[in-house]
Amino acid sequence: MARIQVVTAMTLDGFLPETAGALASWIRNDRRGFPFWRERCSTFILPHSILDLLCEKDSRDDSFTYLAEIIEPESVELLRGLFLYNLVDELVVYQLPFSAGQGISVLNTFRTQNWELHKTTSFSNGICRLIYRKSCKM
Repeated sequence: MARIQVVTAMTLDGFLPETAGALASWIRNDRRGFPFWRERCSTFILPHSILDLLCEKDSRDDSFTYLAEIIEPESVELLRGLFLYNLVDELVVYQLPFSAGQGISVLNTFRTQNWELHKTTSFSNGICRLIYRKSCKM
């Protein structure tokens, strides 16, 4: 069965970063940011394609990876739907080193579930990349 991977960026208090900021630009464009995952995925999940994904996912083999990028305000609803149907297998979070205090919350879309921390990477600009995988424990 195919794997569904979500890549997102959030501030320390769980909000989407402003898209015009230098750190958000680094995440979008640096080879260690979102481009790293784009190069490795098989296809992208678009905001209104969850029903197609539900029908198609089981027919793909284990090497097939669907990627959902959550960085735009419009993409948060996609994340909500993926969690609603319990579809996310891997969650990659780029944690930015500041608090926003307000904005669009990414954390409010998460459902109760156990995750295992697979890998962490910190970068010289203060961003940390956290990779979580769905836990087998309940």
